Amino acid sequence: MITAMGAQTIPAPGPAPAGAGPLDQPVQFMAGVGPRRTEAFAKLGVATRADLLHYYPRAYIQFQGQVPVAQLRGGENVTVRGRIIETRRIRRRPVRFEAWLEEDSGRCALVWFNRLDLDDKIVPGVSLCATGMVRIYNRLPQMVQPRFELLDSPVATPAADRGPADRWATAHLESVYPATVELPSAAIARIIRENLAEMRGHVPEWFPANFLAERNLLGRSQALQQIHQPTDQTAIAQARRTLAYHEVFLYQLAVGIKRHHQKNLVTARPLRTDEAVDRRIRALFEFQLTAGQNHVVAQLRRDLARPRPMNRLLQGDVGSGKTVVALYAMLMAVAASAQAALLAPTTVLAEQHFLTLQRYLARSRVRLGLLTSGVTAAQRQQTLAALAGGTLDILVGTHALLREDLRFKDLALLVVDEQHKFGVRQRAVIRDRYAGVHTLVMTATPIPRTLAMTLFGDLDISSIEELPPGRTPILTRVVPLAQRDKVYAFIRGQLQAGRQAFVVAPSIEENARELQNVAQLQRQLQHGVLRNFHIGLLHGRMDSAQRHRVMEDFRQRNIDVLVCTTVIEVGVDVPNATLMIVEHADRFGLAQLHQLRGRIGRGRQRSLCVFLSDAAGVKTQMPAAGAGQVAEEYDSTRRAAARLAALEKYSSGFKIAEEDLKLRGMGELVGTRQSGHPDFHFPEFLFDGVLLPLTRRDALAVVAADPHLIAPCHQNIRANLLRQYGDAITLADVG
Repeated sequence: MITAMGAQTIPAPGPAPAGAGPLDQPVQFMAGVGPRRTEAFAKLGVATRADLLHYYPRAYIQFQGQVPVAQLRGGENVTVRGRIIETRRIRRRPVRFEAWLEEDSGRCALVWFNRLDLDDKIVPGVSLCATGMVRIYNRLPQMVQPRFELLDSPVATPAADRGPADRWATAHLESVYPATVELPSAAIARIIRENLAEMRGHVPEWFPANFLAERNLLGRSQALQQIHQPTDQTAIAQARRTLAYHEVFLYQLAVGIKRHHQKNLVTARPLRTDEAVDRRIRALFEFQLTAGQNHVVAQLRRDLARPRPMNRLLQGDVGSGKTVVALYAMLMAVAASAQAALLAPTTVLAEQHFLTLQRYLARSRVRLGLLTSGVTAAQRQQTLAALAGGTLDILVGTHALLREDLRFKDLALLVVDEQHKFGVRQRAVIRDRYAGVHTLVMTATPIPRTLAMTLFGDLDISSIEELPPGRTPILTRVVPLAQRDKVYAFIRGQLQAGRQAFVVAPSIEENARELQNVAQLQRQLQHGVLRNFHIGLLHGRMDSAQRHRVMEDFRQRNIDVLVCTTVIEVGVDVPNATLMIVEHADRFGLAQLHQLRGRIGRGRQRSLCVFLSDAAGVKTQMPAAGAGQVAEEYDSTRRAAARLAALEKYSSGFKIAEEDLKLRGMGELVGTRQSGHPDFHFPEFLFDGVLLPLTRRDALAVVAADPHLIAPCHQNIRANLLRQYGDAITLADVG
């Protein structure tokens, strides 16, 4: 039963039928699909009817209906009906087919590109109905790539072009779906339109009508109708809010059940520290912790002293000192004669963590080990034996820590760095294998607190929002590739003044289209504009010894410019490196660019980061006109420009993370995808100050009343919970 904030108990709908239902059937046998389109749908992550039902439009086009030609205005989507009076084909690239349509009030031009099939269909004398966006060209209204319906021709109109005519003649909203060349949006819209009523008939409701009315939500089936075939803009907004509520509620419920399980069913070894231990740990750092670090350390000490597992998220901006805080916690475990482990997603990051901990622990008796795919078989066996025998205190490693033959003598604390970069099943292994172990999850992709409480509701949250003393602000500029020579000329002057620089390239592949290969870029700079300086090279395909040697040369100023890939995204600290150029910056994600930028600004000198991109200066708003592939390509450039503009505007990792979510949706931030679909189709609601608390309140009320979800009124919710999150989140109480 669903209760909230002391409200009366409300009965929910009854249970759904057991086993796979009609919505779990493959799309192949739906009207309008077939084997070929089944393959095309698979590329979009659509395998079942349920997948198609939840394949939501990315936009809507408002069509004004049929209007006289004399009333056509640029920027409107309309339908015109008339007779073709003239056609011609222009064969220079791109191949262009033009037709002139005339009716009583005037004439307009219809233009199609790369359509070789229209010469025998659209001929002078035929009547047709054309629908599309109007633009004014040479004072004449024109439609580019319009849909059309032949009204009096024996030649059938191709299905991809067809309206039908009577539908386009009335004002309506048209859904636009994420599409491919093989499966355009119009085809997807038609298939959904033809099958929507049947699919909706199998949609179970999660909540009763009065529950929904209190929250101003639609029924689930009604919301799906309106999201695909809306009656107006208000209906779209209400449908999106309803479906967003369902998605976020389900996630809140999953993490609420996990938290209930952790707090009530799992125990862990308590770790206690006295003041003497605290002093010994702090003495290893040779610097004072910041106020933010001290606050988090106090939280960790309280958590680790309890007999239930600590599950805490430590988030902080690049360079905020998270590793020091994590090391403090690991040394608490060592002081209690137990063991600790640090799990990193990549070999490079694990090696960098290992070197960092080595420096901090150089004057201690703490025994430190490294376990990655790069260690030799003999080293691996030696490490495994030391772990099992208790002669190794802290182990740093990658996925190798998840192997079944690895055994700790007494593991008390697991630190997981950048957990969202591990796959769903890898995180499930971590969860199951170390269920009774204190866990600290770190991320350098900060999240606004309200949003973090939603995404990580099973974790307690700590944030370090200040930077250590001595860090300087970084000046960021986005520069067109056409001005690349000017940028490198400026860098040359800075190098002459004793500074060092990173140059980041997005690819190490030979012949990687137009992108710079790092080795080629190194040679180009060494023999060109930076010929008088020592140019180093660093990428992930170099072995560990090579990478360490290059980085040490860079730290010792034997290298002036380090040309590299994203291998330097984390863990690199060279205070004299105050300059960074990122080539083709539009090829990187926003959070990744922020991480890269964090490699500079680590000394007292002013630092500069330059993002070179063809997207520099592109307007971040879509133009009023534009169609087909051109619009899609522009939209991609527009999104890249928006990412770069956010970096130029903001320096706070928390603000950048928020912008990142708005621009690209959830992506892999949570990393709990099922069948290629994100947990949240409507990421804008993750910033809704009303919806988030409401879903959290309602979900926690369900957990408090029925943590096993065994009540008949919760069976539909339970089934959807297991379908969405069964592999990704601990659901021991659910089954």
